[in-house]
Amino acid sequence: MERLIEWIQTGLKKRKVKVFLVFLLCASLAWLINKLSLTYTSNTTFQIEYINIPEEFLLANTPKDEIQVRLQAAGFQFLGYELKPKHIQLDVSKVIHKDDAYYLTEDQIKIQLESQLNNYSTLMDFESDAIYFDFTSLDVKKVPVKALLDITFASNYILDGEIIIEPDSIQISGPKSQIDSIKQIRTTLFKSDYINTSFSNEIELQLPKQLKGTTFSNQTVMISGKVVKFSEQVIQVPVHVINLPENIKVRTFPEIVEVRCQGTLEHLKELEAEDFSVEADYSKVTKGTDNRLSVKLVKYPRTLNNAVISTNEVEFILRRE
Repeated sequence: MERLIEWIQTGLKKRKVKVFLVFLLCASLAWLINKLSLTYTSNTTFQIEYINIPEEFLLANTPKDEIQVRLQAAGFQFLGYELKPKHIQLDVSKVIHKDDAYYLTEDQIKIQLESQLNNYSTLMDFESDAIYFDFTSLDVKKVPVKALLDITFASNYILDGEIIIEPDSIQISGPKSQIDSIKQIRTTLFKSDYINTSFSNEIELQLPKQLKGTTFSNQTVMISGKVVKFSEQVIQVPVHVINLPENIKVRTFPEIVEVRCQGTLEHLKELEAEDFSVEADYSKVTKGTDNRLSVKLVKYPRTLNNAVISTNEVEFILRRE
């Protein structure tokens, strides 16, 4: 065995052997190129991609994901198809609707196949007479977005106005049976502590993941709020007794109560007693009330962050006329 290996190594070192191997390799390549350049008729498989599906429909089931074709082409073309399968697009917008059936005819398929072949390939035949589609109708609805918030403000800071969600609703498109039960879409939790500046944050939506064929116009929303520093001011407001019987008047003690207001300096400067209303309901007096009336704040400017009366009840005496 060792002598055989030595003999081969010695032979390879000889110049004539090397020249022979080079010519053999070149001849083989020339033969292969010649064979691949010849025209053949053979079968191959194309992968199908469906495009331009009408927006009002969902393709419930893909009819087929590949199609067998018979081509006349150069050997190079068939070699390329074997190494990397060709993808063919079929335009679904060209389907024919007849008797509740949707389909592409044989002629339509042939035209679309031929338009996507190069000049060196000719379509001879293909396996399918027609391709039928199973469509599901899609509904579109608009649902509100609900923000999940866990926020606190720094001392002496408040939210000026409402928290803004943009957009405040999104559009859902999908099978009616799937989207009918969706009444709102929630955001992921937005949590922030000791806020002392205005904010604007992009928050992801909690979109149902299990729905097939359902699309959402937005994946995120913007949540923003204007945060301002607030102050306090006390307003003197008279107590107004309602539901008095005829010929009866009452006098309350005190006749005026304090309303502690929290808001921005700009809004506090505009406050007047007429902007508030404190009422005591005489119809709720009973023997057990001991000449006392409950009072409540029934009106105050909504520009304020908070307004609280200094007492929940007042005493009263009757005066008949």
